[in-house]
Amino acid sequence: MQNDKYAGFWSRVGASILDSLIFGLGGSLIALIASLLIGWELASGIMQIAVVVLVIYMDGMLGGTPGKLILGMKIVKEDGSYIGIGKAVIRYFAKILSTILLFIGHFMIAWDARKQGLHDKIAGTFVVWNTGHTTENSTSSAKNVTKPPKVS
Repeated sequence: MQNDKYAGFWSRVGASILDSLIFGLGGSLIALIASLLIGWELASGIMQIAVVVLVIYMDGMLGGTPGKLILGMKIVKEDGSYIGIGKAVIRYFAKILSTILLFIGHFMIAWDARKQGLHDKIAGTFVVWNTGHTTENSTSSAKNVTKPPKVS
């Protein structure tokens, strides 16, 4: 995989913020409505489990959660293919470890050459930009465009 395709720390923070809004607000609204039928404790417990299952499914089969997908990122294996459910489960629980260790597992993304957090290293995954996205460091086709001549 080429270095210019890895999604960096702040991009991934942005995706996490979007995920928190989508899952947090959406899940709370659904749990609130369901709580009228089955009670708040049961409804919120079911929603928490549903979110975990949904995150694992989306990471493994669709390439990422809504935040990553909206921003144009995807989670892949070394060969560029989706990670599947097995690696998604490993990655999900490894994220807990990344967080418990004072978030150092997440901060690793900022200084790692391939922008992997501890959870990515454990699961053997990478977060990359979808095709067509370029970064400041990339060798994109835009750099090969000829400049217009200077007018004197």
